[in-house]
Amino acid sequence: MAGCWGPLVLLLLVHSTTAFKLVCHFADWSQYRTGQGRFLVEDIDPFLCTHVVYDFAVIDHNNKLKVNEWVKKSSYVAFTGLKNRNSQLKTLLLVREAHAVDPQFKRTVSTAAARQTFVQSSVNFLRTHDFDGLELSWDHPGDHKYKFTQLCKDLLEAFERESAGTERTRLTLSASLTPHTEDVISLDHYEVPELTKILDFISVKAFDLSRGDVTAHHSPLYSHDNASIDFITQYLLDHEVPAEKLLLGFPAHARSYRLSTDTTRPGAPASGPANPGPFTQEMGFWANFETCAFLKGASAFWIDSQYVPYAVKHNQWVGFDNQASYGAKVSYLRSRHLGGAAVWHLDLDDFSGLFCGQGNYPLITHLKAELSRGLKATTTTEPQILKTPGSPGHTAVSPAPHSSSGTMGPGCLGNFTVVHPDPSLCTGRADGHYQMQQEPAVAYVCAKGLAYVTECPRVHSRGAPASRGGGLLLGLLLTGLLCVCR
Repeated sequence: MAGCWGPLVLLLLVHSTTAFKLVCHFADWSQYRTGQGRFLVEDIDPFLCTHVVYDFAVIDHNNKLKVNEWVKKSSYVAFTGLKNRNSQLKTLLLVREAHAVDPQFKRTVSTAAARQTFVQSSVNFLRTHDFDGLELSWDHPGDHKYKFTQLCKDLLEAFERESAGTERTRLTLSASLTPHTEDVISLDHYEVPELTKILDFISVKAFDLSRGDVTAHHSPLYSHDNASIDFITQYLLDHEVPAEKLLLGFPAHARSYRLSTDTTRPGAPASGPANPGPFTQEMGFWANFETCAFLKGASAFWIDSQYVPYAVKHNQWVGFDNQASYGAKVSYLRSRHLGGAAVWHLDLDDFSGLFCGQGNYPLITHLKAELSRGLKATTTTEPQILKTPGSPGHTAVSPAPHSSSGTMGPGCLGNFTVVHPDPSLCTGRADGHYQMQQEPAVAYVCAKGLAYVTECPRVHSRGAPASRGGGLLLGLLLTGLLCVCR
């Protein structure tokens, strides 16, 4: 064990400037779903992401930050209480307009007095409810983009004043930006270069990019019409946005269509959005777990040029993401040296593991694993595929393809914690910190009956005998070297 700490110190120094963020959004309306689709704050795994964002709060008619009318204040207590189980976790509150007909942001940014009212109420609200920061989500500021930038400046100045001379960590300030899609994919409706000088990080919603009356994947890595992750990312980098402040947005939902002809390939005519999922109940919008249910008996395909899959069953067409497309997108964000990933939303992944047969949170868990790999990996991961003769750029895949997990580099990256393979460690124990009685002591955290490892063990190769105390991570991953960070 002792031999691990020297390299670990060096790796942690590297980590301090290169760690990826994994920001996961929680939608408060998911608590109102029925049956197995219902998702509560208590269902959030506090060790899955580096940051979790509560979506959403609103601005009232007095320009003050306030609780969304559908939210129970006890939900905020439970949400920020996740930090009691993982002290490294950061909790943010997202504010956005509740209704398109009520332009709350436009009203608030209109005057300096209105902005200051919002700013001061935000500081008080965040501290009262124990949030670590605020995320702004204004989809299309348009002509008010300059005043939106000024609001961000005012917030940052207030956050700095509030923590100056105290032991309080400054509140985090971030924003999630939506590409404009009415005429062309663009982010001109924000002052992005100025925002990056103010915000701690920016999450870009690189999804829901498809539009029109033909089938198309809504979050392709590349595309011929610029409605793609690559175009959006390059657009931002060309505008001198620091790559390390950009987080690539990952959807945990699919977009589906109802076919109007026998043609099924991308670009096929569609008569409108497909039937709603049984739990999300929105036309043309399916959670990952709803897509997994659809894939049983469907014909699934991989779009070679876009690095994303789609599937067809009867007259229903769906463009979705899986572990392979997530892996390709992570490889891409690495190649562009971005700061990490942001996921919308936790409750749309197969959080219970009941639908996809790949464990809890199969997409986000895979995303986390891909982000934690050695930092030099930039090769795109593709699924196990079977070429279809006569179909260039169009590949048939199994209904639930997955990529190889590869090997984990020996670095301690991203403050990621993993579940201990011995399920008995927390049996009958309350949530909290514990140590195994061995030499040297091994620390772990019990949370909801699971044990989470917080040590840097000796490196084991596959099949090697484990150390006493449970074998720390042996069998948790199938291949590679692993170092778990405190």
